[in-house]
Amino acid sequence: MGLTELDSGPAGAVLGLPARALTFDEACARVLEHLREHVPLGFWSITSRVDGRQVHLHVRDEAYGRRAGDWHEWSESFCRHAVAGEAPRIAPDVMAVPLYAAAGVAREMTIGAYVGIPIRDGDGHLFGTLCGLDPRVQPPELTRHGPLLELLSTLLGQVLATERLRGEAEAREAALRWRALHDDLTGLANRALFLDRLTHALELHGRDRRPLAVLSIDIDDFRAVNDAFGHPGGDELLTRAAERLRGVVGAGDTLARVGSDQFAVLVEHGARGAAHPQVLSLTERAVAAMSEPFTVLGRQVGVGVSVGVAEVAGEERGPVPSPAQVLAHADVALDEARRAGRNRWSLYRPTMSLPGARGLSLREPLRRALAEGEVRTAFQPLVDLRTGAVTGAECLARWSHGGRDVPPEVFVPLAARSNLLPALTAAVLEQACAQLARWARHGRAELRVAVNVPPELLTDPGFPATVQEVARRHAVPPSRVVLEVTEDALLQDLPAAQDVTGRLHAAGFGLSLDDFGTGYSSLLHLRSIPLDSVKIDRGFTADVDVCPRAQQFLRALLALGRDLGLDVVVEGVERPAQERVLRELGAVHAQGFLYGEPAAAGDLPPGEVTGRARPGGR
Repeated sequence: MGLTELDSGPAGAVLGLPARALTFDEACARVLEHLREHVPLGFWSITSRVDGRQVHLHVRDEAYGRRAGDWHEWSESFCRHAVAGEAPRIAPDVMAVPLYAAAGVAREMTIGAYVGIPIRDGDGHLFGTLCGLDPRVQPPELTRHGPLLELLSTLLGQVLATERLRGEAEAREAALRWRALHDDLTGLANRALFLDRLTHALELHGRDRRPLAVLSIDIDDFRAVNDAFGHPGGDELLTRAAERLRGVVGAGDTLARVGSDQFAVLVEHGARGAAHPQVLSLTERAVAAMSEPFTVLGRQVGVGVSVGVAEVAGEERGPVPSPAQVLAHADVALDEARRAGRNRWSLYRPTMSLPGARGLSLREPLRRALAEGEVRTAFQPLVDLRTGAVTGAECLARWSHGGRDVPPEVFVPLAARSNLLPALTAAVLEQACAQLARWARHGRAELRVAVNVPPELLTDPGFPATVQEVARRHAVPPSRVVLEVTEDALLQDLPAAQDVTGRLHAAGFGLSLDDFGTGYSSLLHLRSIPLDSVKIDRGFTADVDVCPRAQQFLRALLALGRDLGLDVVVEGVERPAQERVLRELGAVHAQGFLYGEPAAAGDLPPGEVTGRARPGGR
């Protein structure tokens, strides 16, 4: 019998609310209150069998003086006989049942009538009993309550199972939220949480000029340690470095791991004035703590750190800097410290050059390349793990200047700083739709192509019309185009993003949340915009074939996607062992160097992926 039947029947009337709306404790209280009023026994209890004991959890006792928490050995109870089917579950006259009459408890207590109905959880395991006693022998009519008592015990078991499942779901969501906000290796805050707290600190600064400072900390010679000891040694060094930094920062400070070997500290209290002594003292303590040798895989290793400091002083006037500006200032100071040698720190000064200055020589060439159609695209295949078939691809921008390839990690941030991302996205979208049309003419109309959409376009009310026009011009069905978004846009202006994504969804375009699991509010945003799919960040895949905990998190993310009716794509698959684990976990769609590096459209595998590409550059 399911919950729906129980809700609508007499048991539901007893509880007064749908069973699914009650906790187990509430359900027990209502059941016992009803029994005390309508079934004439002086003692009712909900019991649990725990470690060979029968424990009374909820009690309504007018005969024996028992209270919640009282217990006795299970072997001494009447209930064990009823549960085992050796004696009746309802006995109006206990002494008429030989097993009950011979029990020790019958000699110690005055018992005339007895009820013992098993309560089992959703898996059929015995939880305990619905137990009733009375000093007086009851008339045979007591047995007519049997169907209701059985129904109530079944309902209690269902409520118990529902509560357990709810607890497991909440624990799983809490674990996912924790991982979305923290670094798995060190347990520190991650970049998303650090940015959230920095944003809040800057809001407070804008309101009442509260001072703050950011320290950017980079481990010197980390790569050499990684090369010498491998990833286990590098991980041990990072873990021990995090422990030392925890001992340095204050209780009100935020310490985060924001990169492979980079940490950051947000100081929100007392950083008054330029180069405030408290901030500089913290910086010097961090440098001193990290200068002591570390023990890595049983060997002594000396590394040290470089630290860049950026302050937003309390007395500063003018516009409030953005989080990106403060972090950029700290990184500029960090570069200055690196150039000065090991175990150094540097305080940001306006005379220092910003990272964007290094890209000035490429800014105009990139602008011209976009205007003249010189930015090309590459396609990385998306495969169905069940069949090995290529079902689509991600379209990625590529650019060469002066006869040399410029890495995406260089020209894409440059485009963002130069307000060129809309033009870059338009170029990629144009080539993606043109390629879809060519594939359709060659009998591959089932393929889909994903295009990354920057935050500023996801909040641009004119963007849906632009996308529709490009698809119409190439006669491409909107369902073949997937627009990949990140949480950045949703954090900037969620109402505007909801409007734009709603119009794109209504037009038939697919929407996918990229880097799922890394943003600080992914679970919330799954409900905020009309998504069709999510892409699990490669960070969850990197060690899934060697780390059971990584498998647990990935299993939870896959289950969450399935429960919400979303397609789930797993990124970063580079090794056959990773693919094998993904298949075991029930993953359906995957992408990574195992199936092919980003390549020209003509090099996309024509059907089933039979060869495996070697890991290489992005």
